[in-house]
Amino acid sequence: MIIAQISDSHIDPESDRLYDRLNDLRCVVDDLNNLDPAPDIVIHTGDVVHNGSQEKYDLALTILGDLRVPLYACAGNRDDRDLIPKNFQTGSHAEPDSGFLQYSINDYPVRLIALDTLCATSNMGDYCAARADELNRILAEEPHQPTVLFMHHPPFEIVESLYPFQFDDWHTVEHLVRVLAQHNQVKQLFCGHTHRLSRGTIHGIAASTVPSIAVDLRFGELPAGTQLQPVYQLHTFDGKGFNSTTMVCSTKEQTGLSGR
Repeated sequence: MIIAQISDSHIDPESDRLYDRLNDLRCVVDDLNNLDPAPDIVIHTGDVVHNGSQEKYDLALTILGDLRVPLYACAGNRDDRDLIPKNFQTGSHAEPDSGFLQYSINDYPVRLIALDTLCATSNMGDYCAARADELNRILAEEPHQPTVLFMHHPPFEIVESLYPFQFDDWHTVEHLVRVLAQHNQVKQLFCGHTHRLSRGTIHGIAASTVPSIAVDLRFGELPAGTQLQPVYQLHTFDGKGFNSTTMVCSTKEQTGLSGR
């Protein structure tokens, strides 16, 4: 199974970088559509738009809607939690009335579970006992199915960042650790938010972040000659774990979008 991960596109009509970000997003979508073999699924790990409104999602979907494989998304701190399920596929919801956006995708050799890490008081992450209990119930449904979790805020230290801890209260991550300790089918966690490539672990499970689609917002090092090109990641499951590859897109000039 091949999972394509994209993140942090931050589409915003109010930004003077709007057309650059639309170009970056178009380049990624075109690149994904030209892959052979094609990914089985694309996951967007949050901040699809910047300060979510329906107008902004409509704009993002003029490009994301061209993807030829299923697209799923979790909510980032700049998204609107309520508008994500109105604009994207969101699988089987754990508790539809809980107020949190957590769901599972059960149609593939690897089960995917979206987590809600939004904090009510800041742009940092949060994971409360109620969300952890939801996740525990979801994982208990398929205890032998290889599973990945995807979420916006990474629950591990990003040593390269000015903000190494991406959660408002780091102790809330202990709720997630408590659940992971009860289930051994989780193979990896895929995250966004940091706008850079980074890797870590949580309870001995590999976790990673992917660079921002929006090149103007990206941090961290990339190979020489690729600093101005959008990137995404492919995660290929070999039956035991994932092999991840950072994919560099074609130049933005080939996408057909220009101007400001």
